[in-house]
Amino acid sequence: MKDLIQIMAVFAVILTIIPTIVFLRPNESASKPAFSEKEKIAVYFTESGKTEDFTLEEYMIGSVLAQMPADFDEEALKAQAVLAHTYICRRQLSETQSPTPALKGALISDDSNLYQSFFTLKAAKKYYGNDYEKAYKKVRSAVNAVKDDILTYEGEPIIVAFHAASNGHTQSAKNAWGEDIPYLLSVDSSADKGLVTTECTQTLTAKEFQDKLLDRFPDINFTPLANADSWLKTKTDGIGYVTNLTVCGYDIQPNTFCDILDISSPCFEFTFANTKFTFTSHGFGHLVGMSQYGANAMAEKGSDYKAILTHYFTDTKLQKSTELAQLQ
Repeated sequence: MKDLIQIMAVFAVILTIIPTIVFLRPNESASKPAFSEKEKIAVYFTESGKTEDFTLEEYMIGSVLAQMPADFDEEALKAQAVLAHTYICRRQLSETQSPTPALKGALISDDSNLYQSFFTLKAAKKYYGNDYEKAYKKVRSAVNAVKDDILTYEGEPIIVAFHAASNGHTQSAKNAWGEDIPYLLSVDSSADKGLVTTECTQTLTAKEFQDKLLDRFPDINFTPLANADSWLKTKTDGIGYVTNLTVCGYDIQPNTFCDILDISSPCFEFTFANTKFTFTSHGFGHLVGMSQYGANAMAEKGSDYKAILTHYFTDTKLQKSTELAQLQ
């Protein structure tokens, strides 16, 4: 298996992006049927300004190739494929209710700061190189095995969240984003603890720390550099995640703070010495939802994709996508 650090270098963006929390209106979650074999999924490409259509199979394959290493166990790939299908179903329902003008009729764009990543075949061939045919065949097999499945909570496609690896427990949406989402709770992911490579260190001078934060938050009232050791205050929960964070009294959301300073996750400790901040973080991404490494470890120990998904997403249910049209 590829070293997780190498994996993160390529998959970093989609593993740290915070899902847009859009709640579907009551009694409208089934306002549009699920995707048929012939129906196309429109993707808007920002650079060209053009929209391209893809079949559901093409979309799911392209998503999994972009989101999870193809050398992972097939059951982990199946779990990722179900999440890709679930994600685009929820996007379809959301766009039906409230279209996003910038998408120009598409369901997503290739802006991975806003939407989950997707590879066209050309992009996948460029990334996988000589391993492309093997990767494509394996991912296509996983997709075709589960392409009718979506993950739901109370009859609605879930808000999809996943990350590379946690610190041994995933983080709840409540702690991470302040949103109480009943199926995005903290759950055990013990296999992640065995990854030495999930611990990362980031060092910044006090001036670098100040400049990076002021660039995003110009209203922070920094005290003199001589007092830098008192700038940062954090509170953590019982499993090590930073839940509250202030810089010179200015509240900053922990995931945002990590994004600004290139800290790998909101599970971190810090020290200040010799005018430098040193951050030691554990895990990769926002740490909410499915741990991909944990999913792969479960698969290698015999769990199927159904067990993986229902472990990481509390009280959810796997349903056939065609059932969406019947939900009220």
